[in-house]
Amino acid sequence: MIALVLALLAQAPVPSPAPIQTQPAKEIFEKHCTLCHGADGRSQTKKGKQYKAPDFTTAKWQRTTTDDEIADAITNGVPKTKMKGFREKLSPEQIRTLIPYLRAFGKK
Repeated sequence: MIALVLALLAQAPVPSPAPIQTQPAKEIFEKHCTLCHGADGRSQTKKGKQYKAPDFTTAKWQRTTTDDEIADAITNGVPKTKMKGFREKLSPEQIRTLIPYLRAFGKK
């Protein structure tokens, strides 16, 4: 009887693991980015103005900044600026979710 139960369990399909849920980009942005870049991406906050943070809403920034450059800046920071890297605070998946979020600022 036990052998039959074990045989049936061995043949039972194993459910696939639940997909990893990445934190929504808006939450990540609000937690880590708004102090300098503002909720609207214009960088018109006190820190944003002080650090001369880029305005994500401008056509020029949207046109001249590649997705790879965005990911690199978030991951590693921007040399000679106050933008520090978030490699220790954000996963690669979280960083990737921010790219389309930043792109959306240019569509407003």
